[in-house]
Amino acid sequence: MLWYIYILLICANLFIALLRWKYLSKPVKLLSALVCWVLFIEILRNRSGKETAGLLTHVNISAELLFQFAYYYLLLQKKYHSFLYIGFTFYCTALFVTWNRYPHFFMERNYVDGVFLGICLTLWSAIFFYGLVQKPMQYSLRTDGNFRINCGNILFYPGTLLLFGLGSYMENVNPELRQSLKPLNYGLNLTLYALYLAAFYRDKKNELIKPLPDPSRSGGVLTEQ
Repeated sequence: MLWYIYILLICANLFIALLRWKYLSKPVKLLSALVCWVLFIEILRNRSGKETAGLLTHVNISAELLFQFAYYYLLLQKKYHSFLYIGFTFYCTALFVTWNRYPHFFMERNYVDGVFLGICLTLWSAIFFYGLVQKPMQYSLRTDGNFRINCGNILFYPGTLLLFGLGSYMENVNPELRQSLKPLNYGLNLTLYALYLAAFYRDKKNELIKPLPDPSRSGGVLTEQ
């Protein structure tokens, strides 16, 4: 039941994004491509066997990193781009080391690569919020879909670190416990895509900054105090 609600929410994201496409900023438009990919891969995984579904999950994690890298590349200022390269290098290095130690890693239900992804996204979303507090006070969050997107990211990716990190261990030691944590994973996914939906609904390019009024153009005469 939760899976169908999840898929319905993803479809709602794509519908609203398509409906408001001309109003969306470039980073938000690019993120809609990630949502489209997630819909495709989730339906494919649901129709696949257990081993194939596990392989598709590994593929999805790496694809998700690439989409999010492109999203943050458009979103963050150039002075923060070095953090994107650091995160990407960390992910590739960690994945390469894991693959060398466990050659059949991609065929197993060991999603430690999801931990690497979570670390990267936690870093990148934290950089967004750091940059946000540096903006002028007249900055408006009302029409900034990226604020809602990053609220979703900062909740979802750190929240899934435990599930991905201990998933393989719990599968061998206590499979029932791992199954009982699945609703938590769906809950985090629903929260993420609910915030993405709010982002697609509220985002409006070119209206993120409201300049303060210039008293010299008010039509009156300025007088010295």
